[in-house]
Amino acid sequence: MIFLAIPAAVAGFAQTPQADAPGKDLRLSYRSVVDGTQQPYRVYVPSSYDGSREIPLVFALHGTGENENTFFEEPRIPPGTIKRLAEKYGVLLVSPLGRGTTEYRGTGENDVLSVLVDVEEHYRIDPDRVYLMGQSMGGTGSAYLALHHPDLFAAVAPLAAAYSFPWLAANAGHVPFWWISGADDAKFYHQGVMAGVERMRQLGVPVRLDMLPGEGHPGGLKHLDEVFAWLLEHRRAAHPRQYVFEVDTPLHGRAYWTDVEAIAAPGKMAVVKARADGKNRAQLNLENVAALAFFPDPQDFDPAGRMEVAVDDKKVFSGAIAPRQELEIQGGAGKWRARLRPRREYYLTAFRTHPVAVAPKALTMQGTEPVLADWIADAMRHATGADIAIFNRMHYRGLPIPAGKVDIVDLIECNRPFDQYLVTAELSGSDLLQILDANVPDAGQFQKQPVANRLVQLSGAHYVFDPGQPEGRRIVSSDLEPNRRYTVVMEGQVVQRETILLAGRFEKLSYKTADVPFTLALYGYAASRKRIEAPAGSRVRQAGASGEMPGSLAGMGR
Repeated sequence: MIFLAIPAAVAGFAQTPQADAPGKDLRLSYRSVVDGTQQPYRVYVPSSYDGSREIPLVFALHGTGENENTFFEEPRIPPGTIKRLAEKYGVLLVSPLGRGTTEYRGTGENDVLSVLVDVEEHYRIDPDRVYLMGQSMGGTGSAYLALHHPDLFAAVAPLAAAYSFPWLAANAGHVPFWWISGADDAKFYHQGVMAGVERMRQLGVPVRLDMLPGEGHPGGLKHLDEVFAWLLEHRRAAHPRQYVFEVDTPLHGRAYWTDVEAIAAPGKMAVVKARADGKNRAQLNLENVAALAFFPDPQDFDPAGRMEVAVDDKKVFSGAIAPRQELEIQGGAGKWRARLRPRREYYLTAFRTHPVAVAPKALTMQGTEPVLADWIADAMRHATGADIAIFNRMHYRGLPIPAGKVDIVDLIECNRPFDQYLVTAELSGSDLLQILDANVPDAGQFQKQPVANRLVQLSGAHYVFDPGQPEGRRIVSSDLEPNRRYTVVMEGQVVQRETILLAGRFEKLSYKTADVPFTLALYGYAASRKRIEAPAGSRVRQAGASGEMPGSLAGMGR
């Protein structure tokens, strides 16, 4: 095993013997630690497999609205393609459900990792030849998983991905990426991929990009043979002598021989630069890290020798670290302290292990003014210092934030599918009023989905709208001052695919990319406040509701 799994008696992993099924297309399942449900996945076992040797594993991650059967029954490729390639290359082909349209985040991420654990229970998997590929949402998901768990995977091929998580690009230092997109695909897909590819290139990590001429969104599916061949050229860098690991939250703080357990300033990236000097010295350079565990890899360090550990070029420990021990390092700003402690067990499939705040009440996306949208807008404004934040529910796939203890995973799941850098723009109050007006549907459409999801939620101002008025007159009162200039923060998809209608400003708007990814804005806000709640309503109201009457556009009290 390449990691600790939750014991089968606890996790409920199926123990049915399947390793003697070469040449078979299998429909398997495991019992999820998330909620105790049986979750399906599909496996093709090549006829060459007899259990006498380790076999490579290729994950094929499906796209939006699809499931674990899609790659096996994909109508956009010749029938039987995926099985033929599994036979040709002698790989175990595995396709998880990913818990549906989750972007392979939160419960979706746990699903893939749980399938990995379950498959290792049944088959002799080569831990140095585990690969990720996927289409569309599956392409985005394969990048997300590899960048958060670079120590698990040997190579990654995202096809038609929408996002590339550039703030984690350094984590691909030992994991080659081959991004494949159709040249005729929608522009926002290209923009989402290029953000990560450009940073990968700047950092000098192994990255390849192909824009397929004349191909649209499914174009990469025509090149699965080449993808399989490329993946299998690589083996996992299981024991790197040095690495850089960028950490967005402590949920994803572990890789190789370190685990970031606390971030000094939540909402900003933490960075670990680790290097093995000789066989008995570890050099750690830390940015925005408050607490870290160090557990020497016996392949990189002499387990029988006396270890010396330095943080930011200052020695913090000298002595033996037994195989069942790890070094706890805490502090910052040149004042680090270290102590030995028993090595903590790490369960790859554990869920909701990182509480960050408390929500007195559940936050949902229901209603004209969803309290969750208010909280998200507040978090965006807090993260950037903007005057106004605007947000809406267009394409939203997230989950409510539950009442009670809130885990980091809840913050990740509440904002699906988007996870890009926030952007800011300078707009006048008049500009903002036009944008708000453009997103109010007419009375006949107001209750229909997804049109009503364009209704803009905001932080830093109020407005009242009347869908019965003609376009241009639907904002009937607001405390926005028409002649005042505001710094406005919005989610990156607004300027890439106009998820909020910009009243003629799309692709003309001058904006700045903030150094704050969407998820980090939520995590930082939750961690700083410790309570997740938004002030009661009244930011977005329909005229006539609760006695509200149209009024002046200027001078409305907040």
